[in-house]
Amino acid sequence: MTHASPQSSNEPSHTTEAIVHNPNPYRTYFMVFGALMVLLIVTVLATLLPTKEPWSFLIALFIAVIKAVLVILFFMHVKDASRVTWLFCGCSFLWLAIMLVLTFGDYMTRVKVQGASAASQSEQSVAGQVVTRGGESK
Repeated sequence: MTHASPQSSNEPSHTTEAIVHNPNPYRTYFMVFGALMVLLIVTVLATLLPTKEPWSFLIALFIAVIKAVLVILFFMHVKDASRVTWLFCGCSFLWLAIMLVLTFGDYMTRVKVQGASAASQSEQSVAGQVVTRGGESK
């Protein structure tokens, strides 16, 4: 039986070739770092906007996604990686989006009683009764 010889470990990957052929990677890194610092300032300024509850969260989340994409593309070298790496990164973002939509949907459907304290709300909820009574049954 003859087996195909495995690829040599000396062969460079696509990412290694892209790093070698980039004439000045430090310039790119510093530009991305500068963009991340600008987005950090934008995030801090966005907290000062007089927006209602869901919009302030969505603005911060949008800025955070932009920063995450910059880090993934440039510092993790996904920009020059193979299609399989792009597929896995895309699936990760899809999973994150599903989790955020489900969590945010649950948060938005919760009933908030105006003028009620946290203690009175926990007394009226079933979960609050279980926690405060230590799980005792009536």
